Amino acid sequence: MGRRLAETKRSAALLRIRALLAGTLVLGLGSSVTLASWTDSDLATGSFGASVFVTESNVTKPYSAAGTWSANDVSPGAALVFTATAMSPGSVAYAPFAIRTKATSVAGEVVLGVPVVTSSGTGTADLGAALRYRVVRSATCEAASFTGSPTFVVGSDGAKPFTQGQAAGVVNPLAAATATLPGAPTQFCFEVTLPAGANNALQGQTATATWQFTATSSS
Repeated sequence: MGRRLAETKRSAALLRIRALLAGTLVLGLGSSVTLASWTDSDLATGSFGASVFVTESNVTKPYSAAGTWSANDVSPGAALVFTATAMSPGSVAYAPFAIRTKATSVAGEVVLGVPVVTSSGTGTADLGAALRYRVVRSATCEAASFTGSPTFVVGSDGAKPFTQGQAAGVVNPLAAATATLPGAPTQFCFEVTLPAGANNALQGQTATATWQFTATSSS
């Protein structure tokens, strides 16, 4: 009887020890999941810059790519070289204008606006109101530039008063420049006429017309 009691006590003690060991193992397993992870990263950077669009113009007569090129972006700008200081009825005068993009510039196009006119006359005796003009794109600037099938900018259906500008639908492209050289020039020729039968009261009057070429980049 005493032997069985001793064995029973021994078995109960072993169970308690096993339970404690099991609890220890559980605690040990629980602590093993706190191991740290390795990390790494990758980076990407984009760089950006704006394009450049700058023009310059030339009024050399006769036109020459080697002439003087300037910004001419402040009124009155470059002086068109007309031989027109003593016009009589029926007189015609011509003047070239060329515009191009400067080195590093992107391409674009240019629009010829309505001229700003000042005149010493008034009413029906106003030289500025009496004058008529046409404009073509041409590498030369003379009467022959308006014959055949020229590219008209103003006056394809006849000379216009100074109250009108570039015709609708006309596109004057500006070539892109390179990193070191300007773009190929876009050349214009102006023709200004004092019509036959002009008012006799126009004698001795003066007039000026300032045209603005507005250039816009295409990219």
